[in-house]
Amino acid sequence: MSGTLAGRIRNALNMFGQLTDTPGCRIGLHTTHLYNSVFRFDDKMIVTPYLVRARGYQHPAMHLRQLSPHGIFSSFADQVEQIWGTVAPYEREVTHGKPT
Repeated sequence: MSGTLAGRIRNALNMFGQLTDTPGCRIGLHTTHLYNSVFRFDDKMIVTPYLVRARGYQHPAMHLRQLSPHGIFSSFADQVEQIWGTVAPYEREVTHGKPT
């Protein structure tokens, strides 16, 4: 991987990769082009939409809760489920007994 997107992916995997040791937590890699990041936690999620001309830290983080079977939470949840069907599971590499 090269470029800024690849660097951001490497940074995210470096920060979140250790979560793969947590029971029930999975990380998957996909090739779908998205304009947001979605982090789902059962009936809650954090969505960070892409804003033109903004740096990553300037993008808003929306905290969504599932209050009904319809609405914005369900729309993002459906998107996550569709994309999750295409992911390759992320496995941390272990070098000299330490995860990388």
